[in-house]
Amino acid sequence: MVVDSQQVNEHAMKVAKKLGVEDAVFLSVVGSEQMVRFANDSLSVSKRIEERVLSVYLARGGKRIVGGSTNVEKQGIESFVERLHKTMVNLTRDPAYVPLPKGARKFTRPSAHDEGLGESEKDVSEAARVAIESARSAGAKRSAGAVEATLAATDILTSSGTVGHDVGSSILLNIRSFTDANASGHGLSCSSTLKGLDAKGAGRTAGEHSKRMQNSKQPSEGTYTVLMSPTVASNLISLIGSFASAFSVEAGISYLADKLGKKVASPSFCLTDHGTIKGGLGGRSFDDEGTPTQSTRLIQDGVLKSYLHNLGTANRFKTKSTGNGGWIEPNPWNLEVGAGDSTYDEMVSSIKHGIILTSNWYTRFSNYRTGEFSTVPRDGTYLVENGEVTTPLSGLRMSDSLERLFSSVVLLSKQRQWIEWWEVDEPTLCPWVLVEGVKITRAYGSSP
Repeated sequence: MVVDSQQVNEHAMKVAKKLGVEDAVFLSVVGSEQMVRFANDSLSVSKRIEERVLSVYLARGGKRIVGGSTNVEKQGIESFVERLHKTMVNLTRDPAYVPLPKGARKFTRPSAHDEGLGESEKDVSEAARVAIESARSAGAKRSAGAVEATLAATDILTSSGTVGHDVGSSILLNIRSFTDANASGHGLSCSSTLKGLDAKGAGRTAGEHSKRMQNSKQPSEGTYTVLMSPTVASNLISLIGSFASAFSVEAGISYLADKLGKKVASPSFCLTDHGTIKGGLGGRSFDDEGTPTQSTRLIQDGVLKSYLHNLGTANRFKTKSTGNGGWIEPNPWNLEVGAGDSTYDEMVSSIKHGIILTSNWYTRFSNYRTGEFSTVPRDGTYLVENGEVTTPLSGLRMSDSLERLFSSVVLLSKQRQWIEWWEVDEPTLCPWVLVEGVKITRAYGSSP
């Protein structure tokens, strides 16, 4: 049994070179996840998952193929690489093929992960208990949610001799609390270390909102100033990161197409993607093609500065890879929104007629090319009149386009929070965001 990740990669590379491939990349990922779920204030599921995956990229004669296998025994590796190669030679040439760069690189990143994450059931369960108790103390009658702690090591080997080893860790807590069927609140905390997790704060936030949301009302339809929490804003900003992928631009499904050097947001809005960043929950020092990752400024003072590239898109756009490959498409690693100079209280007091959104679900696009979307606020939504928070709201929908919305940003908070959960795929460091002129309608259907 081959167990060492670099040994797995080296053995796979020997097989590939024997078959005559011109380019090859092998990525071995070993992950460990500890997860606890809870419902009705009680822990209901606790499990640990360990997984080893070998991802493979092969190219020869302008043809290329990718695949993945969880069988890392010696014979399993040989069989998998051979079958993948056999399939590749029967494919047509790929006009988008770009050879891997020549020259070997070696990647090592100073340890920044929490070795205990993904292994300690006690710590994960305790985080859930702390959140539950905090929500109850804040007024919740019952809570449900999950805590997931992950530790993942990635090793790369390319046919040009590039090697690298990187380890990342993260812990994510989500809690949804209720005082009755229509009064709910959501809290979350995520961190790259156990020490950075604020389980008590997440529980308190969920509990307080569930208490305040009692006797909620539907709003009048119209245009409002909207204050988005980091949770809500990150959902939309992570989508901007995806639209900034050169693959999305080429595919005709990005509102950022043909807008390099043009204004796409408010002058106060800046967005950066980081391959690695202190506190970041995602990212590596190398991408899937063996290119060094970096910090890429996507939007500077409201102007679109760059797309995200892998080797292929960079070649077609006549630029350099940004280290965001993706064998098929480039993707963000860790997104950061620049901080503003306002406090939360200052932002609320500036609102004449508006709504505070703390959580949202079901963001859907009616037109990817123009960035038109709608989303459903839930779990802590409030009317603000003349700087005073007045009525809890439910049963509403926010509709807008990403460009119009972020071009109408008027204030950003000093405070920022890392956000990642099932509505935010890319970890995002985000402030509270105040936006003018947002269309609010009633959402018909089931209660929140």
